[in-house]
Amino acid sequence: MIAGTIVQARTVDQKSTRAAECPVVAATVRDFFRKSKDVTSAVAARVTVNRKLQGIGQMTELSLDTKRKRILLRLELVGEAEPIQIDIIRYNLETKAGVTQLTVEEATASRPWVAAALQEFIVGERLFVPKKAAAILKLLT
Repeated sequence: MIAGTIVQARTVDQKSTRAAECPVVAATVRDFFRKSKDVTSAVAARVTVNRKLQGIGQMTELSLDTKRKRILLRLELVGEAEPIQIDIIRYNLETKAGVTQLTVEEATASRPWVAAALQEFIVGERLFVPKKAAAILKLLT
C-alpha cells in the first residue's frame, strides 16, 4: 500500500512539474478558449443588435477582446454613404446586488458626430443593463 502511494505521489508531482515547465502551453490554451468565447459572444450580440436595428441599418462587424476590454463595431446605417466604425477602447462591466452596469471609459468613432455623441452621452456614464442582456454581457468580463 505504501509503495502504491509513493508511485501515485510521483505521478501527481510529475504532472504538476510538467505544467509548471510549460507556462507557454497553458497560456496558449487559455488564449484559445478566451478568443473562442469572444467570437461566440460577438456573433450572439451581433444577431441581437441587428434585430433592434431593423429598418435603421445593421451591424456588419463586431469584434470583442475581453482581455484588453475592447470592442470594435461597424454599422451600416440607412442614409449613411459609408459604414460607421465605433471603437470602444476600454470598458468596465460590473454587477452589484443583481444589477449589471456597463461603463464605457474611452471610445472613438469614424464620424465626428458619432464621436461627439459618444463623448456627450455614453463615455463615463453608467449604463444599466436589462436583466435579459446581462447574462450575455457577463461573457465580456
